[in-house]
Amino acid sequence: MDTTRLDDFVANAALLAAHLTQQCEAAAARQEASARDLGQAAAGAAERLAESEATLRQTIDGAVRTSMAGEVDAASRAVGESARQLQAAVLGFEHAQARLDSRIRRLGGGALVALALGALAMLGSSGYLARQSLQRAERANVRAEVLEALEQVAITSCDGAPCIKLEPGLRRWSRNDEYVLVDRAPPAP
Repeated sequence: MDTTRLDDFVANAALLAAHLTQQCEAAAARQEASARDLGQAAAGAAERLAESEATLRQTIDGAVRTSMAGEVDAASRAVGESARQLQAAVLGFEHAQARLDSRIRRLGGGALVALALGALAMLGSSGYLARQSLQRAERANVRAEVLEALEQVAITSCDGAPCIKLEPGLRRWSRNDEYVLVDRAPPAP
């Protein structure tokens, strides 16, 4: 993998991390807006509850008057039913807010996990690419050393046998003693 592809990969990984971060931030913002809306709805319910309380008091006052007229039972049932309805409405809002809080926590946790996995993937791929680059550099270094050594010797064929022009004191070709004969037989044990 050449440097351009590595740079492209790192750039793409950074774009992916930025995209994931934006998605998580957008989801968190939507959840916060939903929580605000729910809070406003709960505040509205509290206002309606206060209004209902006032209505309830008026109903109670009327019930007291009615009870004097002999209808105490019917008024009590009406007041009890109103109270149960109000309690049910408040419980519904509390459950909705608890579910919303739980969802926000799960989304936040999921976003953190996604970011951590993205970072791990980037680190792993960076390490792999670095190792590949080092191996390529080592191979290039060995090739350069061989090419440098080949510049200092002459390799040719001497009567059909390979021979190399090397340092003095080695077995030489009989027609030109500047060349050393290469022994092609395996070494003796």
